[in-house]
Amino acid sequence: MPMDSEETLEITVGDLIVALTEEAMKLASDKQEASKVIAFALTHLVYNPGANSQMWH
Repeated sequence: MPMDSEETLEITVGDLIVALTEEAMKLASDKQEASKVIAFALTHLVYNPGANSQMWH
């Protein structure tokens, strides 16, 4: 469902980490591998913010 221009979506860092963890655990063979995937994703989001916003539009 598309969001109206006046609606805002509030997501905390904790929400993001929980979602990343759930998805990484589906793909990884163990917790250590999942942690590496999560760390990579978070690092990418922090150090490449412009690329991420363009990717999702």
